Amino acid sequence: MKKQITIKPNKSLNNKQIIYFLIFTGLIIFFIGIRFSILGAWPILIFGLIEFGILTTCTFLYYNYTKNKQTLTLNKNEIQIQKIFDQEIVDNQKYNLHWSQIKNNQDSLSLHYAGKKNIFANFLSGKKRLKLKKIIERYKSRYI
Repeated sequence: MKKQITIKPNKSLNNKQIIYFLIFTGLIIFFIGIRFSILGAWPILIFGLIEFGILTTCTFLYYNYTKNKQTLTLNKNEIQIQKIFDQEIVDNQKYNLHWSQIKNNQDSLSLHYAGKKNIFANFLSGKKRLKLKKIIERYKSRYI
């Protein structure tokens, strides 16, 4: 029985909501800056625009980060780890399920096989990494 697990970063807003958030925030910052400019405090508008630029840059970096995805495919004798960025497979590795060892690191899981180490699941929190490790170990023990 084949099992496929997809791992991706947390993303609380979809793309449309991110655009609405940036438009709403930009308009608020702009109108507040115009109001202060009318009162004679024009530097507020400049600092607001700089702040909005920083917010937009960070949002763009976050958006690119959320394009990362990892897919684990467990077969009877094999584990396949695919690392995907923007619908394109960047790395595709297959390992013997029974000869590999999964270790929980501080910020990721690692698969050790034949002296090589493949790091994955770095998007997950500590509890979810342990849960994923248990799922893989349970699947592995089923087919011994």
